[in-house]
Amino acid sequence: MRLQDWWHHTSKTEIDSMLPKVTEYGAHDLKIIGDAMMLMRPELQGKIDPEELAIAFYALGKIGRIIGAYADGVAPSDDSWHDLAIYARMAQRVRDAGYWPGEVK
Repeated sequence: MRLQDWWHHTSKTEIDSMLPKVTEYGAHDLKIIGDAMMLMRPELQGKIDPEELAIAFYALGKIGRIIGAYADGVAPSDDSWHDLAIYARMAQRVRDAGYWPGEVK
């Protein structure tokens, strides 16, 4: 499969699995965690969106699971890599639009 075909297929799979979760979870947790993290680094106010900080926190946890799997001598789950890709897209959305998620339907 050509790279661009694989990329389109993978992106379609990601969005199809992500949209129901966005509807279910919303973004309240990102606001709460981001605001708490911003309290620890007030000099970042106005420079970085608190939601982006929260997404970075979630991504760090996912990286921890991935590295932990390697440390245990096993391959990390495909789901961990999938989630990490979703977190990257979420951060890109916050940077582009200024919020997560925005209109879903």
